[in-house]
Formats: sequence, structure tokens, C-alpha cells
Amino acid sequence: MSIYKFVPQARADKPVTEYTILLEKAQARMKLTREEKDKISNILYGVFGCHGPTYKLAGWAWAMSSSLKRILVSFTHDPGHFSTYYAPDKTSLRKVLSSVSEMIEA
Repeated sequence: MSIYKFVPQARADKPVTEYTILLEKAQARMKLTREEKDKISNILYGVFGCHGPTYKLAGWAWAMSSSLKRILVSFTHDPGHFSTYYAPDKTSLRKVLSSVSEMIEA
């Protein structure tokens, strides 16, 4: 799994929360429900998300890019330009992003 300390003064043991348990379930490639997929996309890209494929908490990081699908997204305000996102599926990502014009699984 891609879980690591990213600062030397991080806690000795990784934090255990509802989010970290869910992310570790996704990293283990276990079957996720629709609600769990939506939560993961919200954790990474929602209003209070980290806006990237790595979730950080208390000096620990959960790198999700190898566990989730790579999705290219084009927005209505910037046609022709694609940004890279990582999510369980396009449906869950579409729920947290606005003004999406096109999504391509890469």
C-alpha cells in the first residue's frame, strides 16, 4: 500500500478514521459501494478535499493514484484542455466537479 510519513514529526502510528479505513479498502482493491466511491471522490476533490490523488492527515499520506482510475476531464469554461483526476469511477467524480463537458478514462 502507498501509505507513508511525509514529515519527520508525524505520529508514530498512522491515524485511523472513517476516511483512512475507506482509502485503505480502495488501495486493497476491495469492492466498493456507490456511497463509498462517492465519499472517496469527495475526500479527494470535494469542497474541503485535498484536490489531488494524495490524502494527507497528521503527517501521513495515502497516495491513491495507483489504486484509482485515471480520468481526463474537460470543463465547459476551458474547452479543449484536459486536467487529470484520479477517482473510483466517472460517476463519483462527476458528482463533486461542476461544469464538466467531457470525461475520458485513461
